[in-house]
Amino acid sequence: MKAEIRIVFLAAARILGMGVNLASAIPVANQQGDYPVPPARQRGNRQVNWLVVDSDPKGLNCRMAQRFRSIYVDGLNAPAELFERNKHKVSQWPVVTVFRRGQRFQAVTENNANQIMISDNQGKGLLPVSTQKGNGFVRGNSRFIKPIRENPTTLKPLE
Repeated sequence: MKAEIRIVFLAAARILGMGVNLASAIPVANQQGDYPVPPARQRGNRQVNWLVVDSDPKGLNCRMAQRFRSIYVDGLNAPAELFERNKHKVSQWPVVTVFRRGQRFQAVTENNANQIMISDNQGKGLLPVSTQKGNGFVRGNSRFIKPIRENPTTLKPLE
């Protein structure tokens, strides 16, 4: 009986320990500061809450092509063209909104916990975000944004 209780306790401790690890499992930028662009349709961790750290006094531009403005980036009707790698000249897309340093925002993620990111024509990662003016993309680089630790179940920020 004691052995069974010990095994159950150890199993519960491992599960709880994994939960703590999941809460701290936030995206890590590479040496260039870019957050990874996951393979298309790959299931994985999602990071919803982000903070603008861009030092530009003009703020961080959030851009979206006019032809994609009426679609939901995470919707089933999102055109495959939007996710084609190294295709879009996002820096030339119109600015939807501007985020200021210290401002928080939420990324758009798929319902099955995929982190959505696209890469532009220069291979730079772009994160889709939700704004009051619709969806748009911001540059996925640690010079501009940083992930906020969040509860893996509720996705509420922990900081």
